[in-house]
Amino acid sequence: MKRALPDTVKAAVDTVLAEAAARGRRPTVTAVERFLDIPHATFHRHYADLIDTHFRPRIPQSATTPSPAPNARAEANLSRLRRENTDLRRTLALYEEAIRQLALENNALRGGGTVVPLSTRAMPSPP
Repeated sequence: MKRALPDTVKAAVDTVLAEAAARGRRPTVTAVERFLDIPHATFHRHYADLIDTHFRPRIPQSATTPSPAPNARAEANLSRLRRENTDLRRTLALYEEAIRQLALENNALRGGGTVVPLSTRAMPSPP
């Protein structure tokens, strides 16, 4: 395998940087390696200096939005979990009532009696 000249590698880096900018993606050393069809280990063995001097300084810094403070994130998560807990308690109360009615109907049918539809009890307020 012929070793690429540093000028060829620089041109490949320039091409990869331009393509990444055009696509709105972050350029990678792997893309340069693929462009040159050079294995990763070989590329780093022979061109580590070009990566540090020609590639990395030209990678645009990602525009990251500052994340909310960890305390604010924890509070939002805690609030969401409390809402979910309340919803689950309400659902549980509905299922308890349905099971109670089914148990009464089952008992009446097994005993040979007639099933009398009961009025729905008022839902107990969740604790």
